[in-house]
Amino acid sequence: MALMSRLLTHLALIPARLLGHLPLSLSRRLLASLARPLRWAMRRRSHIVERNLELCFPEWDEARRSSVAAEHFRQLAEAVAETAFCWCHRGRLDERYGQIEGLEHLDRARSGGQGVLLVTGHTTCLELGARLFAESVPVHGVYRPLRNPVLNRFQNRGRGRYSPGMIERDNLRAMVRHLRAGEVVWYAPDQDFGPERSHFAPFFDLPTATARGLLELARLGRAVVVPMYPIKADGRVSVHIAPAFEDFPGEDPVADLSRYNRFLEARIRTAPAQYWWLHRRFKSRPEGGPSLY
Repeated sequence: MALMSRLLTHLALIPARLLGHLPLSLSRRLLASLARPLRWAMRRRSHIVERNLELCFPEWDEARRSSVAAEHFRQLAEAVAETAFCWCHRGRLDERYGQIEGLEHLDRARSGGQGVLLVTGHTTCLELGARLFAESVPVHGVYRPLRNPVLNRFQNRGRGRYSPGMIERDNLRAMVRHLRAGEVVWYAPDQDFGPERSHFAPFFDLPTATARGLLELARLGRAVVVPMYPIKADGRVSVHIAPAFEDFPGEDPVADLSRYNRFLEARIRTAPAQYWWLHRRFKSRPEGGPSLY
């Protein structure tokens, strides 16, 4: 069965490779046409998207939330094309695909010789943003290994085109080593890892389980924490690098994590359809709190 599973995965990757060698504008158009069927096929996830938008934007009417949800699935479909392109395309990307803004903040953070923990959130254009950034600044990305070994190898080989190396999210020792060596590590901790690994910090005015690993990694790696966020407009991705968090981490972990959440929230509001609403971000609740899903 394992052999058959690997064979089927290899066959399934054939169209992905073909898609990845098409011009990006064409592959985006092809995949965008599948947004509505994708939303129908992912009905459970579609309900999660709608519920997240309801929780985060209670001031919106139902028509606006529905419109943003529909746009979110279009962005998801385009993200498949962008990911295939990033993992298969040879050569560097030029200004047609996007740009990096705020590199001076990164240069300032690195001027003292410390490593930089580049923190972001999960967005639909994250893969393209990562490639654009990594072609300007060598960066080690933290990732969750895929269960399927063939797919995992395809992912890592693809990212190997533009990253000096990926770090499994449980390999704390490797992250700390790279940071202490003065390198840049890309980290997106905006996932619900459960209350035992989190502190509850406000996010869209809701107490949200926010990974305290961000603080531990910054402290152990003696790193400067620099926030960044990619946003796509008119087919181009702008990777926005912001000034480093000052005195981070401090004495109050909830206050620190709230700063990270406020940064994310402000960026999400500029392009709400591009955040990764598929995730049950508010799954964990403070003790005694009712489920929000």
